Amino acid sequence: MVNIIGNPYLVITCVFLSIAIATHSPAVEPKQDGRIIISDGVGEPKHFNPAVASGSATAIIGAQIFASPLRYDENWNPKPYLAKSWEFSKDGLSLTLHLVKDATFHDGRPITSEDIAFSILTVQKYHPFKPMFAPVERVDTPDPQKAVIRLSRHHPALLLAMSPALLPILPKHIYGDGRDIKTHPANLQPVGSGPFKLVKNVPGKYIVLKRNERFFIPGRPYLDEIVIRYDYDPNAQLIYMERQDAHILPLFIDLEGIERLSKNKHIVITPIGHEGLGAMNWLAFNLLRKPLDDKRVRQAIAYSIDAAFINKFMNRGRSVRANGPISPFSPFYEPKVATYDLDLVKAGALLDKAGLPVKPNGTRFSLTLDYIPVVPSQQHDIAFYIKRQLSKIGIDVRVRSSNNFKEWAERVGGWDFDMTMDGVYSWGDPMIGVHRTYLSDNIRKGVVWSNTQNYRNSKVDDILNRAAVEMDIAKRKALYSEFQRIVTDELPIVWLNLIPYQTVYNKGLGNPPLSIWGMHSPLDELYWKAVPVITYASTPPLKGAKSALERVGIQAIHLLKEKGLFEALKVFEDEKSGYLDLEKSGLHVIGFTMKGIVFLDNSGQMKPGMDIGGVLDLKGNNILKQLSGTGETQGNGIIEIEGLWPHPTTHKVGRIKAWCGKLTMDDRICALLWE
Repeated sequence: MVNIIGNPYLVITCVFLSIAIATHSPAVEPKQDGRIIISDGVGEPKHFNPAVASGSATAIIGAQIFASPLRYDENWNPKPYLAKSWEFSKDGLSLTLHLVKDATFHDGRPITSEDIAFSILTVQKYHPFKPMFAPVERVDTPDPQKAVIRLSRHHPALLLAMSPALLPILPKHIYGDGRDIKTHPANLQPVGSGPFKLVKNVPGKYIVLKRNERFFIPGRPYLDEIVIRYDYDPNAQLIYMERQDAHILPLFIDLEGIERLSKNKHIVITPIGHEGLGAMNWLAFNLLRKPLDDKRVRQAIAYSIDAAFINKFMNRGRSVRANGPISPFSPFYEPKVATYDLDLVKAGALLDKAGLPVKPNGTRFSLTLDYIPVVPSQQHDIAFYIKRQLSKIGIDVRVRSSNNFKEWAERVGGWDFDMTMDGVYSWGDPMIGVHRTYLSDNIRKGVVWSNTQNYRNSKVDDILNRAAVEMDIAKRKALYSEFQRIVTDELPIVWLNLIPYQTVYNKGLGNPPLSIWGMHSPLDELYWKAVPVITYASTPPLKGAKSALERVGIQAIHLLKEKGLFEALKVFEDEKSGYLDLEKSGLHVIGFTMKGIVFLDNSGQMKPGMDIGGVLDLKGNNILKQLSGTGETQGNGIIEIEGLWPHPTTHKVGRIKAWCGKLTMDDRICALLWE
């Protein structure tokens, strides 16, 4: 029997069910072949072990490397994975998992019940979601294929907690060697039992996953290789998807980009695949810092933020307001709570009562505001909107940026912040994804997405602990209603909106990730039903090249045709390859569309997604027209431009020679050289 308690997106899932099934059903027989490139904008993880870290950055990769006991479909149904079957005891205090036979880790060692026990206890001890396995007393291993999980109390979300992103099965023979698992070297060189294994990691750029030939599901995975590239700029992601240089954008949220991609005939955009996440955008306070330890100050800040403006205008009507810690789509949502509609007068009065008057310089006090350096529309943009709003009530806000996700996570996890924007998941059931933020015993310095607010309330602790063992859904709902009323009054967080994530994928892909966990699921069923076909323009023969610059340009076009952009970039960026000379001549290669959107620049001066359509040279001539072949060329097909952009090393603007050729009818490749 399927337990639907705690399934917050059940209604939405039902609405999209027919779409999901139609899209998910394979049109052709899957075969083992092909590579996909995932343009990942959610951030580079600190490591690849989801047992000791939370978040999409780790989970998307971890779900490919590590298998879990169960997996879930689009209807919230648990499905066999490493566990071929399972059953609860009559009293509900034990769960027996029966493992598939002959399953092995990537190194060939067999998976046994000892690995299941080790993994559950590891997650229980080290994972940020401390409540998730808190009821587990022990795990018995009566034989290698049977694990019996013994509970001290009922656990209404236990099966959901065995999903790929939440319970990776670790090899005990590697991780159980006595070293600190949080800093274990295997976290960066993981050995799992998932459908893919990590074969290359280029920090800051990409990872490469290859098919696990020992995977325990016969015939899978279908793909040979998955490349996950860290692309933080949505503009770069857009041009890569449009040119089919990338094939999936997970958790895509750029609102202008969604509208732009919706016009592309080979791209599918869907909100399906995020139901299990319950992703929420909010402003969090550090209650250890004055004056944020005063409830009146936090309430004043809430009254200064217009959530309706954020949802209707900043998010273009695509997001839903969040008034509390539980999603409006959850069966445990309580609508009758304290709300904070925009009221600057009330905000100012609360600050006055808190003894924080306006000073002669027009401010009351100063705060810092951090944000996650990904998903700009939900983080960066809203952070600066909040800065502007708080200035209206005399709070001076300094917005602090982080160079990468790791820096932000270390800062917030280490409590080195006043306020921070954050994007947090409920993970399907409040016990898994909500409790962690508010339980006082989950205040864990150094652990991001724990109770980093340092919020303490013994009554809330009691309510959540009782809800964690209550199997009666009505009684559980009553407990969560009381919890929501308390925290919306005390306000350790200002909840803003549900994050309107979209999955964007190439329509040639079969079995796209549309379960409740979406891209946080194993991609063993994903395959190419129709591999993208790019029609290239004819290229002049190398023998006919009239100059060394033309030869470089022609060779660059041939390389792109043969290897594609991802592989060609590795060659272009190698200064020994003959395509790059930053120190002397400034030689480099660029690529752009006829609309002026850059997709290639191996000098690093122009970023993918940049628009050069309106750039003029020093004589006032449009550069795009000249480079695209619609301007005048000099002898031997060479274009000479005065003041294109500075030399990549000397930064001096001078005369540039360029040879440009067609990659496709819409794309141009140019080799550039400074005189």
